[in-house]
Amino acid sequence: MLPWQSIVLALGLGPVLWLAGAIAFDFVHFVLHAMLRSRWRLLRALAWPHRVHHRWIDRELVVHFEYQRRNIWCHIVPEYLTQLAFTGGVAWLLPLPFAAVLAGLQTVVFLSILRERGLDLNHRPIELLDAYRPGFMTPPAYHALHHVHPDAYFSAYTKLVDVLVRGAALLRGRRIVLHRATGPFGQALDEALRAHGVRDIERVESIDAVALPAADVLVLCDPRTDEVPILEAFIDATRTRKLPPEAWVVHPRSDDATARHYLDDVRIHYRTLLVPEPDALSAGQAATAARRVLGRILRGFHYVSTEPLRSEFRGRRRFRATPPARPERARPVRHRSELLETAWAE
Repeated sequence: MLPWQSIVLALGLGPVLWLAGAIAFDFVHFVLHAMLRSRWRLLRALAWPHRVHHRWIDRELVVHFEYQRRNIWCHIVPEYLTQLAFTGGVAWLLPLPFAAVLAGLQTVVFLSILRERGLDLNHRPIELLDAYRPGFMTPPAYHALHHVHPDAYFSAYTKLVDVLVRGAALLRGRRIVLHRATGPFGQALDEALRAHGVRDIERVESIDAVALPAADVLVLCDPRTDEVPILEAFIDATRTRKLPPEAWVVHPRSDDATARHYLDDVRIHYRTLLVPEPDALSAGQAATAARRVLGRILRGFHYVSTEPLRSEFRGRRRFRATPPARPERARPVRHRSELLETAWAE
């Protein structure tokens, strides 16, 4: 390959290589948190600088500006050096122009973050967090959840590392309300959640004004339930909460226009659970379906199917092709902060 051809190809592949470097840091990020939880003092000490980053933006998504300078030296600079180490590996494997273009891109991003004093798109004060849109990429609302739940949501740009380590959702420590979980699937889901380590689970037959404000995740297990009034009441009851509520709703079919709407609704994290004939499942089938649901939720799926892989792909395409239908009761908003107007008015 001629030198000029290498340069042109390197420029074209530069963004791809940069993303690969960012994913490499996501893995390092995951390892750092594992080290912080280690019983070995040396490993905790080596990972301690990253703890400064989480003191800078705490679990309430409040920015503590007294840690701003330390955050630069303990997080931003080490992240840049880690990415340069990845570039060194690229220089070992590929022609020099590839490493040069990659180092240039990494330096541009590093300098832009320095100019913002660390307040880049993923790290800004948040009054009310929107529900992130489903997809393989990770918008700022996704990464913000990592500061709320440091043991999950490790990825900064793509979900690849979270998919691999099952870190695209957090269930432990959250309050989960199971609505009408008397069928085989509902009971199996309850058992699977407890086996995963979730302790705060409540099973209810009807939704009342007490259960909704206290719930982090609401699971509608009976597909015959009219989900709209319950979801709208859930959204209303939690509209002043900093984090959006989350709902899992069982559907027997994938072409559900209401589910298709709520999937992209910034007011709520919504997951549709495709469970054909949930009441006809045997105990073993229900247990398998429940484990599959949790596994896919932990990998970041919002369309969650219990069907075999081939049927799931067909169902997913059908779901994506279904035109969304906004319920009349669903308030159209661009950001959850608009819901505060209603709260203040009351």
